[in-house]
Amino acid sequence: MRLLIDLFRTVDGRLEGVVHAPGADATAFTGVLDLLRVLEEIDLAAPDDTDMTDREPT
Repeated sequence: MRLLIDLFRTVDGRLEGVVHAPGADATAFTGVLDLLRVLEEIDLAAPDDTDMTDREPT
């Protein structure tokens, strides 16, 4: 499975971003613990999306 994670650091140093998983909507997160929660909820049985490498940042 391939995941695309847009990761940003805020002015105060906090990590924020969006996780793009194949077969699912993009999920935003704020902070490392929230990112871990998002990753934990990903369905590992979802089909692989080979087009994710050609994706443009949003």
